[in-house]
Formats: sequence, C-alpha cells, structure tokens
Amino acid sequence: MRYLFLVSIALCSISGISQKTETKVHSVQLFTGDIFEGTRLIYASPILKTPVFELDEKKFESPTVAFFQNNHGYFANLTNIYGPKNERFAIRIRSGKINLFEEIEIEPYAGDELAVNDSEESEMLATGEVFGFYNIGNGDIKKANYKNLRADMADNETATKELKGYRNMRLLQFGLIGAGAGIIAYDIFKQRDNNVEFSVPIALGIAIGGSSYLLESRKEDALWMAADAYNK
Repeated sequence: MRYLFLVSIALCSISGISQKTETKVHSVQLFTGDIFEGTRLIYASPILKTPVFELDEKKFESPTVAFFQNNHGYFANLTNIYGPKNERFAIRIRSGKINLFEEIEIEPYAGDELAVNDSEESEMLATGEVFGFYNIGNGDIKKANYKNLRADMADNETATKELKGYRNMRLLQFGLIGAGAGIIAYDIFKQRDNNVEFSVPIALGIAIGGSSYLLESRKEDALWMAADAYNK
C-alpha cells in the first residue's frame, strides 16, 4: 500500500509540473484564412514602418491579420470595418455561437505581459461590459448594430424579440431628440425679431432631448440579452 501511495504521489507531481510548464498556444489567422500557431506572439509598431505581428520567427504585417491570440486573450483586427489605414482592434469578451468583442487599445496587450500600471489599468484595459463588434462562429467581424444582428439572429425567436426591444428604444430616442430640437427651433423662430434669449421652452427642449441618453443603458441591456438568448 505504501508503494502504491508513493507511486500515486509521484504521478501527481509529474502531472502538476507538466501543467505548469505547458506553453499556451499563440496563433495568427490571416484574412486569407491561413492559420499559424506558435509559442510567442507580440505586436510591434516600428516608427515609419507597417506594424507587424511576430509569431516566433515569423512576421505578419498587421493589415493582413484578421484574428490573433496571445497571453492576454483572443483579438480581432477591425481593418475590414475601418480600413487598413486605421489600426483598431477588439478583444473577445464572450464566446459562443455568437462571439462578442470590445474595442481596445492594442499597446497594453502587445507584449508578453500587460503593459499597464495600477493607475492606468481601469482606463486602458477592456471592461467586459460593452460590446461593439461580434462574429458568428469563425466568420468575419461585424459591427454590433441592429441591422447586422437582426440578419444573423433571425433563426432565434427569443433573440429577435430582444432586438426588437432595442429597436423600439432607439426609435424612442430619435423621437425625444426630434421633439426637443423642434421645441428649441420653434422658440428661436418666435424670437427671430429680437435677440434670442434662453427661455423656458428652450430649457424644456434641452431636457427632453437630453433624456434620450437615459435609454442608452437599456439599449445595451437589450443587446446583451439578445446575445445571451442566441448562445443558449
């Protein structure tokens, strides 16, 4: 029994060591669909040169890279949305049938370790609370707007219902902004023969238009609920 116990201890120790020394797979997926894997991926932006991703001994110019994974997570290049002259990236904050991405600054995530200090962390890293982009499965990255999501979630009744809630709140926002602007414009028109002064109607118009901002959190909640429904 003692012999079996010692053997068991030894096997557990070997297993623990292998887990600690296991190297995380880093990868680059090009817009051509080609995928390359390695053990170390960093992003470098030399002065007056095209930024590159360095995967072990291989180098890939940034505009050719669609997705990549390093120590800090899985990322998407937003080149197909904003164009190759705009260096913009997003990190995946939730995965499933629909993968959700939040836009980030790439520099803190560029190396082996996160390049931030305690005071910068809350400002420079992803919050995980807002997603502006998504993809379905391994598809292209897209903006998380009503038009795109409605088309891609059409096969899920619950998700579609949540998206309609988002649409309705967006229409209400437009209505409030329009109403507020109308009140302001009408009062300014009434004062056209005099010096325009700040008045109660103008204040009311500003308040009505500004109240549309209060619906932003409800719109975001509707998008999250639609994504959750689609991933169930």
